[in-house]
Amino acid sequence: MTSFDTIPSLYIHIPYCGSKCSYCDFFSLPSAGVPDQYVDAMVAQLGSFRRAGLLGRLETVYFGGGTPSLLSCAQLSRIMEEVCPHLEPGAEVTLEANPESLTRQLLAAARGCGIDRISLGIQSLDDGVLGCVGRRCTAGKARRALGLLAESGMAFCTDFIAGLPEQGDQEFLAGLEEVLTYKPRHVSLYSLTVEEGTRLHRQIESGQLAWFPEVADSQWIAGRDLLEAAGYLQYEVSNFAPAGQESRHNCAYWRQQSYLGAGAGATGTLYRWGASGELLGGLRYTNTTNIDEYVGFWSAAGGGQGVFSGSGTDSGGEAFSGHTLLEAMPAQREELDRDTLAFEHLMLALRMKEGVDCSEYRRRFGRELAAAATGGQEADGRMAAAFKDFCRRGWMRERRQGGAVAGYTMTGEGLLFLNLILERLLEC
Repeated sequence: MTSFDTIPSLYIHIPYCGSKCSYCDFFSLPSAGVPDQYVDAMVAQLGSFRRAGLLGRLETVYFGGGTPSLLSCAQLSRIMEEVCPHLEPGAEVTLEANPESLTRQLLAAARGCGIDRISLGIQSLDDGVLGCVGRRCTAGKARRALGLLAESGMAFCTDFIAGLPEQGDQEFLAGLEEVLTYKPRHVSLYSLTVEEGTRLHRQIESGQLAWFPEVADSQWIAGRDLLEAAGYLQYEVSNFAPAGQESRHNCAYWRQQSYLGAGAGATGTLYRWGASGELLGGLRYTNTTNIDEYVGFWSAAGGGQGVFSGSGTDSGGEAFSGHTLLEAMPAQREELDRDTLAFEHLMLALRMKEGVDCSEYRRRFGRELAAAATGGQEADGRMAAAFKDFCRRGWMRERRQGGAVAGYTMTGEGLLFLNLILERLLEC
């Protein structure tokens, strides 16, 4: 079996929240804190990754959730003790936090154990809006957390959402403008998506709350313009930062770099590459969301160190590989073929302002997106026609080199139609 690519990134999932926001469809459970048994299990999974040779030199680590700032200082330090020996110099290590659970003590512990970046979920600075969607945070708590971060000098980024119910245009822009006075290094600006199965979806369907997608879109556009005027460059559909402050961890996802996922519900994707740089296939797994199953397997009395004990050996004393580990642990697995990866490459690259590079697509998949200037392989007819149509509509621009099309980049207007573009490409 072809070996996996080097794995430069690690995602750690903390699936606990003080309460669940009405719009949230992520895997999370209500809790006042993170159980020690869960932390034990996650450390055991990381240890097995290490012994199987999967956990090598890490360039980025991201604690997501849920609410990772619910971790105690001791729990956070314990997890980082397993991670720190694998960090490259200058690695980006990010901890998501909600304002109400961010403290000076946690910030000091985070900095002391190697975390250099905080991602603060603000969403809005309007108390009425926050209460409407079930946020535990208040505008006052958000301002206190922003002040703590600004005072600490620690790098931080913020999330903001356009189109929340009962959020007026002026209030939205005033809140976003106020957040920028704290000098975040990065802003994620989302347009609210109402997901089926959420409490917010039920409230809107029943007429309890009024919500209009066109209002969300117009607020998002106004927010985008405000961010760009303030010097935050839109480098991805929903992400803005001054040059050089982009999220390296998220860019690893969007550029199809391998990453591990640790924790219940966490996803990892491992790519297999050929000697000439062609992308041969991949494996995507998602750890079980059954907390009892996850903890039971990875506890010392269960499958974690009981099956994968010693240094790189299984219970029979034979060396075990990453493949053995990934096949045995409780998770859903999906083999990714080249067709799937080729579409995902386009989907992810087009999210970013840098767009799709024709030579990179050719190297990875042996296919042409556009006709060569002088001879060469024929472009895929339907795909080439689709890209030409997108350019005609003003949704994309051609990037040319030596008379040939070298790549495609999205326009500001085109990013608003990305879902339509991807639906068309999926049919090609």
